[in-house]
Formats: sequence, structure tokens, C-alpha cells
Amino acid sequence: MKKSLLAVAAIGAFASAAQAQSSVTVYGILDVGYIGSNAREGSVGTAAQGNQVKKIQKSAFGQSGEQTSRLGFKGTEDLGGGASAFFTVELGLTPQNSELSGGTAEDRVQKTTNASGSAVDNRQSFVGLKKNGIGQFAFGRQYTPVFNIGAATSPGQYNNVIGDLVYLGSSSVYSSGSTVNGNNNGLGFTNRASNALTVQSDNFAGFVVGGMYALNNTNQTEVAAPGTYTASAGGNTNWNGWGLNGSFTWQKLYIGAAYQSFKTQYNTGVAGAATIVNLGSPSATSGQSITAASPAAALFSAAQISDKQTLVGATYDFGILKAYAQWVGRKVQNDYATSTAVGAGEQLNRNAQQIGVRSYITPTIETWASVGNGKVKATYNAATSNFFGYQLGSNYYLSKRTNLYAIYGQQQTSSTSANAGAGMGANQYAVGVRHTF
Repeated sequence: MKKSLLAVAAIGAFASAAQAQSSVTVYGILDVGYIGSNAREGSVGTAAQGNQVKKIQKSAFGQSGEQTSRLGFKGTEDLGGGASAFFTVELGLTPQNSELSGGTAEDRVQKTTNASGSAVDNRQSFVGLKKNGIGQFAFGRQYTPVFNIGAATSPGQYNNVIGDLVYLGSSSVYSSGSTVNGNNNGLGFTNRASNALTVQSDNFAGFVVGGMYALNNTNQTEVAAPGTYTASAGGNTNWNGWGLNGSFTWQKLYIGAAYQSFKTQYNTGVAGAATIVNLGSPSATSGQSITAASPAAALFSAAQISDKQTLVGATYDFGILKAYAQWVGRKVQNDYATSTAVGAGEQLNRNAQQIGVRSYITPTIETWASVGNGKVKATYNAATSNFFGYQLGSNYYLSKRTNLYAIYGQQQTSSTSANAGAGMGANQYAVGVRHTF
């Protein structure tokens, strides 16, 4: 019995020693409440039909109006000499749904998801090393440089009610998304990158710089017999990207800028005027060609999308209020023709700017407001859209961790071309409670 007690005591001593060298924190956000919206979708029919309008009204006891609900684990371990290891695992929560975690919030340009789309929504998962006085690096699924600079300069602090024209959160007021109206989710910029390496410097006289490189490439070479065709006849399934960011803080002024570029390439053949050539072929005349009619050239031709994103933001704290300003630009280009309808070099360009303020009226009441406008131009359908939006919000803090909130936002789209969503607009409102732990 005494030996057993000694063994238990020894195990406890080792556990205490391990805890003294490292720390793990459990944190999270639960945000629930009432969310309602009214939307108007405009489209142009034939000359006989005239303009067609669809009205959508939504009302629900929903979730994540002010901030996306989540559950996270983060920790650090002291390695000595000013060095440390750290990790973060953060899962999205959907407290109003039958599945507690999971989602399919799609980036409509890259066709990737901000969430995992599975039963577990992987918001972030990374591990890294840090050296005091130098900086840090980390591998895993992480926020992008543009996202981080935008978060530091967002007057609405990335809430999910419409009206923020830079962030474009996970609000859903329309029946479906479109890349020409400028208002759909996942069009502002890429929030997260999987397969990413990030680096960030320490603060040197107010300057902080960082970078990101994301890599997920597969290139396969497969030589088919002359005159035959297989569905997996070589090719590329490549996605990669890189980014840079920098910020400067001087007293009450903060200025930040970020740029990131992504490339998506899916290629199972090389499109020619009349033939498709297997990528494993030594040359187009070596007997590896398959006629364009078998299979159809449009289905197996090369495809590559370049996606370049820029954000600049600034804040200044006047004491009684804090002022915000942001500009975001995104240029998406189809590098290779994928069909006769979508040719190489066609682009989607979007830019938006907004200003805002945030202030405590009393020690427990916080308010904010933002207003902005922007433009979308798509060369593939000669569409040009101008859009405008604003947002108002307030928090009433019951405690340090619990607050009530009310947010109202509105967006409106006008158009200079017949097929760019003229008359499209919506308003959305959310009233709820947010608890952080």
C-alpha cells in the first residue's frame, strides 16, 4: 500500500513539473440571438419580360451575429533562453444547429471553403516556435496577412451583419451568391490558408513585418498507350500562394498594409485547336493525341486562376473615439481558356473603401458606425457594378465577458450594365448576447 502511495505521489510530482514548464488555455465564444433581413434581387429579363425582382425575407433565432462562435485550445512551452513553442487549435461552433461544429462557407473565386465543410470546422490549427527579440514562425492552417491587417483596422471588428464592404462576413441575406454584385460572402479577400508557413518579426521601434507561403501541389506524369484515354492521364492539382504584411505603430496611430497572391491550377490535358494531348506525351506527334470530340475539349482543357489581394488600413485613437479607414482590392484572372465561353485573360476586379468610428459612450455602452462604397468590374460578361453600404452597432456590457448587442446594416447595388445586378440591395439586423470564456 505504501509503495502504491509513493508511486501516485511520484506521478503527481512529474505532472506538476510538466505543468510548470508549459501552459494550455481553453477559450471560446458563444454568440446567439435574433437575426432578420430583407433583400431585393434585381435581374433583367427579355425585352418582353422587362425587369424581374425577387424579394427575400429571413427571420430566425440565429447565431454568430457579432462574432463567430468558436472553441479553442492554445498553449506555450518555455524552451529556455528566450525561446518557446506554441500551438493553437480552434474549432468553429454552430450552437443553433444539430451539428455543433461544421460548415461550408465557400470562397466563390477559389472554390475553397473558409470552414472545413465536415463535422468539425477547423478554423485554425498550427504549431510554431518563437524567439524573444527576433520573431516567430508557424506551420498549419492560419489567418492570411490581409485578414490580420484588416482585423486590426475594422470598425465593426469582423461581425457577420451586412454593411461591412471590406470584410463581407458570413451573413446570408440573398438567395444565392454572385461574383458581379460585390456583396456575396467570400469575395472580399481570402481569410485563411491551409498548408501555410507564416513568419512574423518582433516589434522593432513600432515596426512589425511578416509573411506567408502556402503550398499544396501535386504534379503527375502518366504516359498513355497510343490512341487511348484514361480519366487520370497525368496533370496538375496545384494550389499555392504567398503574402507579405507590415504595420507601424506610433503613439495613437496605427498603419498597416498587406498583399497576398494565390494561384489555383487544375490541368489534365493541354488544349489544342483540334486535339487534347496527354501531359505524359513526349510530343504532340507521338501518337498520344486524342480528338477534341472524344472527350469534349471544354471538360479537359487546362485551367489556372490567379488571385491577387491588397488591403491598406489605419486607425487613430482620439481618446473619446477611435477612427478607422480601410481600402481593399482584389484582381482575379483566368490565365488559361477553359471553354469557348470563358477565355484566357478575362478578369474580375473588385475594390472597396470604408471609414468608421468606435467609441464608449459610458463605461458599459460601446457604439460604432461605418460607411463605404466600391465597384466590381467583370470582363467576362461586361458587367460593372457600384455598391454602397453602412453599418451601426452597439454593445452593452453586463460584465467583462458577457454583453448584449444590436447591429443594423444595409447595402445597395447600382449598375452601369444590363446584367450586373441592378437594384440589388438588402438590410439586416441582429440582436443577441455574446459570452466569451
